[in-house]
Amino acid sequence: MKLLTTIAAVLISISAFSQDYIEYDNGTFTQNGEELSMEQIDDLTVLHKAGRGNVRRGNKFDLMYKDGDLRARNNVLNSIAGAGVLTIGLQVGSLGLLVYSFADEPRRFRVGIPIMVAGVGVCAFSFKSFYKVSTSSGSIRKRDKQFNKVVDKLNKKVAYKLNQAIKAANQ
Repeated sequence: MKLLTTIAAVLISISAFSQDYIEYDNGTFTQNGEELSMEQIDDLTVLHKAGRGNVRRGNKFDLMYKDGDLRARNNVLNSIAGAGVLTIGLQVGSLGLLVYSFADEPRRFRVGIPIMVAGVGVCAFSFKSFYKVSTSSGSIRKRDKQFNKVVDKLNKKVAYKLNQAIKAANQ
């Protein structure tokens, strides 16, 4: 019986090492030299419960790369939101500075500084909107980053399941 489990473990490990992992390069997924469609990748992420959100974000960036109008609308909305939030943050920070400058000693630190900190926090939040403004090359870079995360997560899940099968065969 021990010999049988050892043979099974060796066969499983050989199949694990000979398996080609999923690879990603310039918008195409491949496995064993065959190109995989996005539907197949989507099915794999659902099956292995890995990288589903990354596929969705990667597809969004791919669509923004291909559709210039969508990218322009997205950039306009993010710029307007960023400018609006930045303006509010500067106003809140200025109010905190005024309170700090003209208030008496105990109120300076209890009221003025927290208001200034809130203003700086709101300004920092506005930079997230400005960060989302992208060019076509930025969309490609973000798409590739998301799809590489998908490939890493899928390959880790597959390797983990194979290791669990090998451990089960050895016991």
